[in-house]
Amino acid sequence: MKFGSSLPGVLRRLAVAAPALALALVAGCETNVTGSYPADLTYPGRTDPIVTEPPGEERFYADQPGTVERLVEKIGVEKDAGGVGGKALDPKKLPPAKRQEVTDALRKIFGTPAKPTVHIGDDDAAKGYLKELQLDDATLAAGSQIYRRHCLTCHGLTGDGRGPTGPWVNPHPRDYRLGMFKFISTDENLDLESRKPRRADLLRTLNAGIDGTTMPSFALLPSDQLEQLVSYIIHLSLRGELEYETLKRLIGGTDLFSAEGEEGSEGTVATNVQFLGKLYLQRWAKSNKSVIETAPYTIPADNETQRLESVKRGYELFTNSTPDEHPKAYKGAGCIACHQDFGRQVNFKYDKWGTLVRPANLTLGVFRGGRRPVDIYWRIRGGIIPSQMPLVKLTETLPDGKEGTKIDGNKYWDLVNFIQALPYPEMLPKDVRAKVYPPASAPHAESQHAAR
Repeated sequence: MKFGSSLPGVLRRLAVAAPALALALVAGCETNVTGSYPADLTYPGRTDPIVTEPPGEERFYADQPGTVERLVEKIGVEKDAGGVGGKALDPKKLPPAKRQEVTDALRKIFGTPAKPTVHIGDDDAAKGYLKELQLDDATLAAGSQIYRRHCLTCHGLTGDGRGPTGPWVNPHPRDYRLGMFKFISTDENLDLESRKPRRADLLRTLNAGIDGTTMPSFALLPSDQLEQLVSYIIHLSLRGELEYETLKRLIGGTDLFSAEGEEGSEGTVATNVQFLGKLYLQRWAKSNKSVIETAPYTIPADNETQRLESVKRGYELFTNSTPDEHPKAYKGAGCIACHQDFGRQVNFKYDKWGTLVRPANLTLGVFRGGRRPVDIYWRIRGGIIPSQMPLVKLTETLPDGKEGTKIDGNKYWDLVNFIQALPYPEMLPKDVRAKVYPPASAPHAESQHAAR
């Protein structure tokens, strides 16, 4: 082969390889690297918009690769001015002196990437929370190194989901700074602001990855490294949420908290950060001990008749239809309202972060929050609040067809059985199959499943 003819191909390969190499160097993925961040590196202050109310509109398409920052910047801007509506605050409007106060207060508690800490109070309660959540300095220092090596390129230095590769993948990597996570098993009876993921939830995500996204499984890492990584993610989330709430109050004109937790003129940046830091730490610790109560599964594994009956009941709950045996005011879950055509015809919506998501196409069998039956159970009962998927409260049906107040765990399992069977036409009862996969589309649908 002549040199001239091969040069374009070589250049193309170099053009592809160079950015990848650069990203690896930024993340600390270069060969034989075991060190931490530079000692003088600090966490940068937040400058991107703080979304306080995501737009309510829907879109037919997602944001283009590399444009997520521009998408979020349009929130809070009137539509006639090129925006998308909703509400947002701009941290760049904060006076430099006040910005420095926030930076100093956060650094006092959370340290630096090379020496991360969570120094919030020295009372027995705070010490207990730190111990339970494994937020000691040694664990955080080890977690920081692992995060640098494996996570920074997507999730960013501060956990903002804007690492070098973050804007170029869809769905975008998680932004930890709101203190919100999608796939959690925390007791749904806690108020929404108090619900944080359990350590077990973060470990599950690290071990299993997230299907249908670029989030891989890290199951090959030793268990102690995974535990250290979870601790560091909690550290980043605590820091980010504390910064988020403090900036929101300063920019929005809301009073800060005093050291005693009272809002008013006595509150300073330092007292606000200290009070909220203890509150958020308590929420994480409480959530870590609170799991959704899962009802027993009562259908025998070898009873196909009962399974099909359960799937049919699940279909009725999903579509909010009225079964023959309960002609009076029977409530369903109403999932079809968002998962239109079982997810095959859905638009993009704005989530709490101001990015675009859409309800899952459940006929594909891709379950990002986990495919175990209990994972789906948790998603239904606890909701996916940051994506604006509400929790579903299914209560017992009384003999007169009315709804009681006691949670009916069997209804959740009926929904789980339907959702698990949904991607596979042959696992559905014939009458349900005809509704989910009408004859006109059945050949196409079945050929898709056969191709899998």
